[in-house]
Amino acid sequence: MTTDGERATRGRRMRLWIAGAVVLAIAAAAATWAVAGRGDPPSPSAATPTQTSAGPSVEERMLAGAGAILKTRASAVLSGHLSQYLQYVDPANRKLRQRDQQVFANLRKLGLSRLSYQVDANWAPEVQTQHGPSARAVRVLMLVQIAGIDSTPRATALGYTFAERDGHWLLVDDDDLAAEADLKAYREPWDLGAIEVARRPGVLVIVPAGERRNGERLARESQSAIPMVRSITRRAQAGIAVIAMADSRSMDPEWRTGGHPAAAVAAQNYAPANPEASEFKVTGSRVVINPDQRTQAGRLLLAHEFTHAAMEPLGGRAPIWLVEGFARYVENRLAAQSGYQRELADERRELLREKIPALVVLPIDGVFHGDYDEDSYGVSWIIVEYLVTTYGQAAVNSLYADLARGPDAPGVREQVLRKHLKVSETALVAALKKYDGPA
Repeated sequence: MTTDGERATRGRRMRLWIAGAVVLAIAAAAATWAVAGRGDPPSPSAATPTQTSAGPSVEERMLAGAGAILKTRASAVLSGHLSQYLQYVDPANRKLRQRDQQVFANLRKLGLSRLSYQVDANWAPEVQTQHGPSARAVRVLMLVQIAGIDSTPRATALGYTFAERDGHWLLVDDDDLAAEADLKAYREPWDLGAIEVARRPGVLVIVPAGERRNGERLARESQSAIPMVRSITRRAQAGIAVIAMADSRSMDPEWRTGGHPAAAVAAQNYAPANPEASEFKVTGSRVVINPDQRTQAGRLLLAHEFTHAAMEPLGGRAPIWLVEGFARYVENRLAAQSGYQRELADERRELLREKIPALVVLPIDGVFHGDYDEDSYGVSWIIVEYLVTTYGQAAVNSLYADLARGPDAPGVREQVLRKHLKVSETALVAALKKYDGPA
């Protein structure tokens, strides 16, 4: 069946870990500069003059100067002072100042409740002599919390270059870092030109400037999807951000499934798990829609990804047949509620006749598409539908939570199945072959 262009691409959708997870899962800075809430911006004297006496090294002085700059920038965004935000940006770098001005405007549109920056002291500063002998590029952790959407600040990585000019330190560039390639694969929406924001209770949609109508449509579709997600998962984020940008950099090229670009992904939000930010935890997700699908995506696709977003904080060790089958189950329940019972019945009948009889084991993680290709999602849906029909929604939710905690060893998964369902995987597969659909 086809609905808002979703059904043709539904096989392409799967949960994918954001490529930046590796970037963020590093020991972070020894020096942290944070701004929480809204307050008056620091005065210009907050910038630290370069010390001329022998003692502190260039890098030590750079860190002190960078600290004042980052604190000023965070406070300026929260208080709405553009001049403060640009105060310590190199006046000779016109393109950087233009980019920063646009980023400032975009961040203001989001409605941030918290913003902070943190230098990764374990990433060795890189000398950037094209900006002068004192210039150093460093990795910076940016922590962003959108009011009413994020329960905690979400971490994202930046590369900033600071240099000494006339006794003070300035931000002189934002793309010199040698490892910048891994930061360029995916870009935050506020880095991709002018944006517009559409809001509904618990939903924030980010679209390019000029596409407000699509943003409002996606916000309505999101609100139509959320009740079903909540009723089945018994879980929900405080709010969720939906990104539907036109720029291909809004999606990492590695976000693929079954050889195809994903129609959308639930990209995980990472937050520091300790004050030192040496460890990170998943606190939810934002949904990123493939630019090619942004005008076709609707409530069914969103329900699928919102389900991933709701379940991911439980852990990442659940088998993929359960992860995708559960999301597909929620999606199809919404499809049935939206008037597509006949199409679902036809799909179920075909899967039960042609695919389930060939089932030997539950679809294996590493070759999820290997045995059933695009029908892997459908097969997984049938498995979850059978489990809910036979054991009840609460039992399936408990099974998911236990499996998500891991480990993902076959023996452990077998034990968890027996604990919640009183059945082995072999017996479950045999029972599935006798399933003829919900009563």
